[in-house]
Amino acid sequence: MNNLPRWDLENIYPDSERFHSDIKKADQAGKVLVKLCKQKAPLRELIDAKDKADSLVINITSYAEAILSTDTSNPSYMKAMSEAEAAAVRFQKAEDFFTRAVAARKDEFECEELSDYQLYLKEILTESEHLMSSEEEALAYELSLSGSSAWEKLMSSITASSEFEGKTLTELRLLASDKDRSIRKKAYESEIRLLKEHGIALASSLNGVKGSVITLEKRRGWKTPLSRSLFESRITEEILDSLLEAMRASLPSFQEYFRTKAKLLGLKKLDWYDLFAPVGRCEKTYSFEEAKDIIVSSYSNFSSEAGVFVRHAFEHGWIDAEPRKGKAGGAYDIFFPEARESRVFCNFDGSYDSVATIAHELGHAYHDSVVKDLPPSLSTYPMTLAETASIFGEMLVFDHILENSSEEDALAVIEAFVQSASQVIVDIYSRFLFEREVFEKRKKGEIAPEKLSSMMLSAQRKAYGDALGLKHPYMWAVKSHYYSADFSFYNYPYAFGELFALSLYSRHKEAGFSDIYKDVLLHTGMEDAALCALRAGADITNKEFWEKGLAQIFSYSERLSSWL
Repeated sequence: MNNLPRWDLENIYPDSERFHSDIKKADQAGKVLVKLCKQKAPLRELIDAKDKADSLVINITSYAEAILSTDTSNPSYMKAMSEAEAAAVRFQKAEDFFTRAVAARKDEFECEELSDYQLYLKEILTESEHLMSSEEEALAYELSLSGSSAWEKLMSSITASSEFEGKTLTELRLLASDKDRSIRKKAYESEIRLLKEHGIALASSLNGVKGSVITLEKRRGWKTPLSRSLFESRITEEILDSLLEAMRASLPSFQEYFRTKAKLLGLKKLDWYDLFAPVGRCEKTYSFEEAKDIIVSSYSNFSSEAGVFVRHAFEHGWIDAEPRKGKAGGAYDIFFPEARESRVFCNFDGSYDSVATIAHELGHAYHDSVVKDLPPSLSTYPMTLAETASIFGEMLVFDHILENSSEEDALAVIEAFVQSASQVIVDIYSRFLFEREVFEKRKKGEIAPEKLSSMMLSAQRKAYGDALGLKHPYMWAVKSHYYSADFSFYNYPYAFGELFALSLYSRHKEAGFSDIYKDVLLHTGMEDAALCALRAGADITNKEFWEKGLAQIFSYSERLSSWL
């Protein structure tokens, strides 16, 4: 496609001199923070100093990530990324000092000046209770660069560069949505062979990461890796249990959808390589201008303020949509706190998915805009709430396109939506079961690749049931989230975000809901997930809340039967 936009980063860093100047400022801000801690400056002054330093560090690392993703082989961009990472490492020591210093003054927390910071201070106190000595924490962080982080990079390198019969893993996985079943099947078989060939190295990587997590979380006093994950997600075990219970209860309905899809494809039963097969003959493509009009109109119909925001993003160079050599795949939104602006990264190809992707990422950007005037201590929200605005924005566009689609196009659009939802609920459920078992087995020793595959198949059988024939024994080897030492159970937050957003979306046509919605987003960094939900009158400890989101999905999956 021609004339697709590239983003404008002039407002972020007009030149490398300004970028390097901020690195120096970040280093200095870290030193000032430590000095103030030693001087026992007022807590509010300490928090303000920490926010100033955080803003600088986030800005430089976000910028480095952004430019590198547009040209992954550019030496100067690689250097900028290394410099930003080094600055973040240097600041880590100041952060550790700050956490311990503030926690030691917990008797000063209860005062009017700190009323907005109560969750932030409570979390600092909890973090301090799960810290090793300063020397041990510094050593753990430095060792992670050649330990868990190195294992994660090895996994990424293997899966990015390995080829089978001239095709990379990425290319093979893209064929999962090909119209031709024989092509999908061959790609699946090639993918399995490729992953099996590298199974020992990938299993070693997973064992290395999970082993490090188990050792460190135990030394830090966390009951389990899941305990820390729940803390970072700002939810309780009770909330997770209610979510998992609703997901588990929904599996038969999703399995019925898989059977319906098989019939629509003329098959007796789906195999793994059929999960992403297109249904219907939706040949419609969109120009970038058409995508802009659809998204602006969809957001504006919900909220004039949101509509103005997304129009501004389109018209002021916030979106990098052009696919080009060296540019990374995928899509994301990234926020620059110093400029108080976001940028959206994507690879636009004119498909419905591309339009939905931009709407999704602009949802994240709108969330950023709602909290942009708050400091990092009050605006940093957890993964569980991070998908709220993005899924909401995607649904606005989904409904808009569906209302203006032909019968044949509607089939393809609805099936694509339900297919995506099934991955977020059914496959995520299998991933959660798998990771929980991995941690249990890893305590007793390293897990062989064959055993990992057996565990993966067991988890998939519990999630997909007999509605799916051939499954994928090596999904543990392709999902990078398993290899994150910084956040274990990088799976349930997606299901949480999907159902939380869909449950809220079911109310979006109510009078005044746009104001309630904005209020929820505004407080995602200041309150835990349960309190945020209460702002919309929702009780996320109750299974019925999650069932409302699931009902949204099933209202569409049931429509698919009418095309049989």
